[in-house]
Amino acid sequence: MLGGFLEALHAQAPGTTCSCRVPFPLPPLRDRFPAVEWLPYEAGNLEPCLRRADAWLGLGGSPFQQAQSAWFIDHLTAEAAACDRMGKPMFYLGVGVQGAAEARGPAVQRLVAQAEGIWTRDPASAESLASLAPRRPVVAASDLAHLWFRAHPPRPAVAGRLNLTPNFDFGPWPGRDALLAAVDALGVEDRVWLVQEDRELPGAERILYSRLPPAERARWRLLAPDVPGAPLTVALDRWTGAARTVSARYHAALLGAWAGSAVVVIATNEKLRGVAEELRAPAIAPEAPTAVVLKALATAQAGPRRPPVALAEQAAAAVAACLAAIRG
Repeated sequence: MLGGFLEALHAQAPGTTCSCRVPFPLPPLRDRFPAVEWLPYEAGNLEPCLRRADAWLGLGGSPFQQAQSAWFIDHLTAEAAACDRMGKPMFYLGVGVQGAAEARGPAVQRLVAQAEGIWTRDPASAESLASLAPRRPVVAASDLAHLWFRAHPPRPAVAGRLNLTPNFDFGPWPGRDALLAAVDALGVEDRVWLVQEDRELPGAERILYSRLPPAERARWRLLAPDVPGAPLTVALDRWTGAARTVSARYHAALLGAWAGSAVVVIATNEKLRGVAEELRAPAIAPEAPTAVVLKALATAQAGPRRPPVALAEQAAAAVAACLAAIRG
């Protein structure tokens, strides 16, 4: 997502600079995205950054989600207060809403009301945020990662291979055995357990893999493409293409579509239901039985598999509109 934005920014507004405060190790970020001035997440950094800025930009992701913690809402509230004090306009670009309920809280309503412009990554998110009556219309666009995949096409799909990227956000996977039975029924031998989130979080790829029965685990090749600090092109080159992709990760589903894979989305939330609709890919519930999984895989296999170029064009148009709004 950030890579796609920086590609568009370089093309549409060369010479523009960005700064970002993060509570993460800085060297890998500085190595991967040297165009951004990365700063430690300290209160003393906020106002100096804003003083030098034309605008505050919330870029990508699901900034209003509170399923696991209210930390990010508290963070945004503090940023909004500083922007208000210093007269800096706030914009959101390529953002999404994971569930309609998260948009109902008063803190989110205040944040949306303060924004000078919001461009979402999907129509459902635009609809949820538009109901909060912001000062400017909320525009439905698409995820900024499409810009990266258009500029850097992923490896093409490999016949006979299935990529699986499971994630259940700290929860269990009730349909695990049913899905594995469906893969068995298809006779797939080339099975890749693809890790998008490399941290060992509960309900995420690595923990789920470690909890497979030993005989089942031996049938899957664990692949973690990301190399911290390396250019994104390195991770993309290590991300193997597959004829079939089953994903509970948003960007793994997008990458599969750009690779020409037959994509099935495990829809654990509205964000994933939205990407399935956007990609015209079948969606299954986390607890889907084997017959439902097989039907979804057959539907995906029968459908058209072309890179979603139109979504990249929507994202580019959103970047252009946001930059125009910042310029005033």
